Amino acid sequence: MEHLGLSELTWLRKIIAQRALTRGDYMLAGGVRSDYYIDKFRLFSDPHVLRRIARLFAPVIAEVNPDIVGGTELGGVVIATAVSQMSGLPLLAVRKKPKAYGAFANEYVEGPYDPGQRVLLLEDVVTNGRELLTAAARLRELGLTVTPYAVISRGLAPVRALIQFSLPAGDPKTDN
Repeated sequence: MEHLGLSELTWLRKIIAQRALTRGDYMLAGGVRSDYYIDKFRLFSDPHVLRRIARLFAPVIAEVNPDIVGGTELGGVVIATAVSQMSGLPLLAVRKKPKAYGAFANEYVEGPYDPGQRVLLLEDVVTNGRELLTAAARLRELGLTVTPYAVISRGLAPVRALIQFSLPAGDPKTDN
């Protein structure tokens, strides 16, 4: 977040509120209930928005200097693919469950890598970061150096993100 200027943060917060934010009673992936939900595919399905979000990772790439961009299944792979295209870095995909078929059955990681390489591992929206940290641990087991990062953190995850986005319970305002 410290890499982004005020105009980028303002744009990202605004586009989240306009296109991806819904209010209601939701069960999040981490098993926590929330009165709002961020539907990242409402952002990522627009190629112009996806490209602009991918460009926001340029300072992160300069700092981390990765050899590979990785993404977690499913939304993390979408953003990692866009960042890979923007940066020219190769792509890895990390599955939630091992692949059950084909030449590399029982593997969690798709794509070529060599032990010792640095991976910028991307996730879309994190609440507690459990899936992102699990994917990072899987890559570390393969001998890779991993920097986990998210597009949006709901404020509870011990991982860095482009933006911290949280709303007070029951408060309909989105200009926090």
